[in-house]
Amino acid sequence: MKNIIVTVTIALFLIACINEKTTKNETEMTTVATTTESAEKQIKSVIHTLFHSVDQRNWEAVRQTMADSVYTDYTALGGDSGFKTPSEILEGWEALLPGFERTIHQVHNEAIWVAGDRATATMDAIATHFLTDDFWTVFVGYDTEFIRENGEWKLARIDLSLYDQTGNGQLPLTAMENVKNGNIPPLVAAENVAAIEAFFSGLEERDLNKVLSSLDDRVVQEMPFAPSNFPKTLNGITAMETQYSGVMEYTQKYEREYFGTSNPNVILAKFEGTITTGEGKPYNNSYVGIYTLNESGKIEKFVEQFNPNILLNGWPGLQPETYSVHQAGAATNSGVTLEEVSFNSSGALLKGHLFLPPEFNTNSTYPAAIVTGSWTSVKEQMPDEYASVLAKDGFITLTFDFTGFGESEGQPRQVEDYQLKIQDIKAAVDFLVAHKNVDSEKLSGLGVCASSGYMAHATAQDDRIRNLILVAPWLHNPEIAKAIYDMRPGGTEGLLKAARAAKIQYAETGQMDYVLAASELDPLSAMYVPNNIFDYYLNPAKAAGSYYDNRFAVSSWEPWLTFDGISVGADISQPVFIVHSESGAVPQGTKQFYELLKGEKDITWLNQFNQQQLYFEADAVTAAMGAVVNYLK
Repeated sequence: MKNIIVTVTIALFLIACINEKTTKNETEMTTVATTTESAEKQIKSVIHTLFHSVDQRNWEAVRQTMADSVYTDYTALGGDSGFKTPSEILEGWEALLPGFERTIHQVHNEAIWVAGDRATATMDAIATHFLTDDFWTVFVGYDTEFIRENGEWKLARIDLSLYDQTGNGQLPLTAMENVKNGNIPPLVAAENVAAIEAFFSGLEERDLNKVLSSLDDRVVQEMPFAPSNFPKTLNGITAMETQYSGVMEYTQKYEREYFGTSNPNVILAKFEGTITTGEGKPYNNSYVGIYTLNESGKIEKFVEQFNPNILLNGWPGLQPETYSVHQAGAATNSGVTLEEVSFNSSGALLKGHLFLPPEFNTNSTYPAAIVTGSWTSVKEQMPDEYASVLAKDGFITLTFDFTGFGESEGQPRQVEDYQLKIQDIKAAVDFLVAHKNVDSEKLSGLGVCASSGYMAHATAQDDRIRNLILVAPWLHNPEIAKAIYDMRPGGTEGLLKAARAAKIQYAETGQMDYVLAASELDPLSAMYVPNNIFDYYLNPAKAAGSYYDNRFAVSSWEPWLTFDGISVGADISQPVFIVHSESGAVPQGTKQFYELLKGEKDITWLNQFNQQQLYFEADAVTAAMGAVVNYLK
């Protein structure tokens, strides 16, 4: 009896300890999440302060948002690039922007990723510049970095990508002349906004008559950034009635702000729409509008500028132009269809995309492929691009987010662990071979960049993968890794030490340390790429965005630096086809791997392209996939 009491007492003590540790870990994880949310909120505030202050010509407030040295790149608009002081930056901005009557920056789509005292943020913006009843507007993406100094976040880099532009491109020259001659137009408050208010309130109240009563009978609405499958111009009250009667069932709310010009009958508005469509889908876009009123105060013309990508992703009946974030992916009118799928890998639910070929027949079987991407990547990047293109040529293809990445489950997040990723690939094989339309005798594994090594190991371990395809492969072993990473601060040993400490900390507290996955300023990031030499993961015009978490779990350094993706070549008996470039990643590793292959093998060198081009540029992807399809067929 005494032994039973002792045993029960010990068990209760252990349970109490476990519960106490669990509660402590949960508390610490909540604290970390709260701290990260606070940092993201602070950075978002800095972003909006920066652009709002620019539009208000409050140059001292702009200065306060910046670090002592800021890397700027405005080459997309004919500017220069390099490190500058805030004073040097403002000198350039003040020589142009005050020469307009108004500048309006509508910043939206922010994606902010924080790692310690470093952060990156991407965003889109509509920047309208107005002068003398004329305008010039650019639709751009910003790639930025921030550092925390003395508890405050400061802008340390801003890089602009030009998506599109409209209006009078010569207007900046006039604005610069205005500044040079001391002709600075004053900022004017908006007054004649009654018709515009009636227009917005009519939409919110679902009152079509109220909307139409705010308009001149000969009203013209222009939408210069509208995609090709959406009207760019509406002429006359009948066309407006037809267009707007279709949205009266939508729930709509508009946050709006008005700006005056030297012409009291021309009003500018910055507004954001929060809309629920008739299908119950959210559609939240951002706009800059230019409204011209007639003598009766009604709207006779308005130019509505909005983000076309949000329209394509949210408006009923529309869809993005391609299945990938890159234009090199298969077009949505190519006949390829996409299904959202999920499957289990060691207890984690993985989210994926299944691409079906044109004229898909549910009674037929098709060759298939699993497509995986570079380290830290998610399915929407190069995996969806390559998979959708391959599907266009008659394959069923599968992409997915690895455990702890993207939309898939798994904690901690962003851990680059080859063992987990190899297991995930084999789980993807399980999913595909169970699909009734997949010809399991014609299943290929296609790895891009770093996942080539993971796909090679999965192929060696699983003979259900009949062909191994590697595109732009990063294949390294510990020796190659050491030669590369010894040049980093602390060297290879320092990174391994940090990884082990991060693992211990996570086991004890549930808190993972992160560095930025990619940075142009931070040498401690996983991919330190200064001076735009490789901006794939940072540039919203390429692969950055809310779907990509620009963080790297510090514990990842150990599996990454000790991984051997080369010697496994000796264990692969299946046919292997490789597409690479001498100017791509670690070509010497690929050559060593290729020499070890004992079975059927072939390699194509596309030396006209570099590693980054093989990720997303249309010509490079077309050349690579042309070679792959020719090989598989």
